[in-house]
Amino acid sequence: MNILIANPAFRRPLSDGLERYMLGSGMRFPLTLLKRSTERPRYVTFPFFLAYTAALLERDGFHVSVIDGVPLNLTEDEFLLDALEAKPAVILLEPNTAVIDDALRFSYKLKEKTGAKIVLAGSHVSVFATELLEQHSHIDFVLVGEYELACLNLIKALRENAPLTSVAGLAYRTPDGLVLVNPPEPLINPLDQLPPPARHLFPRNSEPAITAYYDGMFQHTPTATMHTSRGCPYRCNFCVWIQVLYRSEPQRYFSASRIVDEMQLLIKKFGVKEIYFDDDNFTSNKKHVRQLCDEIKRRQLTIAWSAMGDAIALNHEMLECMADAGCVGLKFGLDSADSAILDAIKKPLKVHRLKSLIEKAGKLGIKTHMSVVFGLTDETRETMEATFEYACELDIDSVQFSMATPCPGTDFYSELATEGRIRPAKWEEYDGSNMSVINYPDFSGEYLERFTTDAHTIWLRRKFRKPSWLWRQAHYLVRLTRGQGWPGLSKRFWRAIQLLTGDSVAVSKTDVARVMRW
Repeated sequence: MNILIANPAFRRPLSDGLERYMLGSGMRFPLTLLKRSTERPRYVTFPFFLAYTAALLERDGFHVSVIDGVPLNLTEDEFLLDALEAKPAVILLEPNTAVIDDALRFSYKLKEKTGAKIVLAGSHVSVFATELLEQHSHIDFVLVGEYELACLNLIKALRENAPLTSVAGLAYRTPDGLVLVNPPEPLINPLDQLPPPARHLFPRNSEPAITAYYDGMFQHTPTATMHTSRGCPYRCNFCVWIQVLYRSEPQRYFSASRIVDEMQLLIKKFGVKEIYFDDDNFTSNKKHVRQLCDEIKRRQLTIAWSAMGDAIALNHEMLECMADAGCVGLKFGLDSADSAILDAIKKPLKVHRLKSLIEKAGKLGIKTHMSVVFGLTDETRETMEATFEYACELDIDSVQFSMATPCPGTDFYSELATEGRIRPAKWEEYDGSNMSVINYPDFSGEYLERFTTDAHTIWLRRKFRKPSWLWRQAHYLVRLTRGQGWPGLSKRFWRAIQLLTGDSVAVSKTDVARVMRW
């Protein structure tokens, strides 16, 4: 039985050869980025859930094909041709909210061309499992919640012609057309029972490449992404994976020995020079961080690494421990600098601690990146502007500004729906980088969109006027050049020019001259 793991690339054509591309599977929140239609994306997330599922299926003897159309920049026609060659009996897709309509349309084509059974998984379809099966006859199954083991059990049941009632977390139709949803099984625990993700199949079997996946935090090449845990002890009201996939249950961890085993596998098999721990919250548990750092040092690994964490439990001692074990980068979420908003979204962050933590990280050579979300619960113009000013004051190395997006299944979505504040919108408009679907009492959606778009340029222009910040970035650029060569340096240079000129894609000699005059 051939299984196709599919991540189609969906685009929104614009003028002058530009397009918005949807990041698809593996995203914690839906967003789009701009690029030229002929170019591969500059930022691509590794679809972990699909890759773990592929590894489980391979381990059980199934033939697995992978087509990740996002890093390959495949058109839908090209994707269909590849899918036909795979001759799949089952096709698995993990669409997020912003691409669900595209996925439903395209999966109909996949079904029509291949005759395969179509399986949908992920947070969005978990919320609407019954409705999707009732309204779309070409969808055969929906996997609800954390789905890797559910997918394996479904495929085994299909192979053995076993009753579907035994597959926990499965939504399906009975022979008489009734839609049923089986109760979920416990979350995967311990996580060590998962095999390493099937990276050797991505982005497709015939073209495996670790370097197909890229994040701006990468400072060396090749770099691989890993998980050391799943979940988060905090309950931010907008966080969809925590609430939908993980059912707000406690955070789970891979053991330190299992993590370092995988690190060594990546070094030996793929020659990686850096590892990025893309956890929901790497820094939430001091004991976990300490055990991992101790194991890295015990085995004398000298590889650089970075992580996605939070500043809530972070302290100077943890930063020193991480730096001593090879940490060179840390992402974390500020979200808002307003204490009332942080209380409203249930995030126990003490903002006054950030300045000291960021300064400490800089002294240790840890590059810092911060995410800010405008338009959260109880946001006003004044709080939004204050958060932006605070982001400019902090000595952070880089920043991402986005708009609050109420993903179905979250408390944020439920609160706004109850208040009647979600405007009528297509699912593709649930795009945290491009548009807002929320009606605010204090400002318009258009104001929020423009504020968010301008924030990156204004922030960077202010940083370029700070010699100490520029000096530190020069140090990091030297490290980047050693780790990625001149192509990596060139990519960062042109990206900075794009942001400084307020243009997300197009760059001209005039733009460069304008920047040099500042």
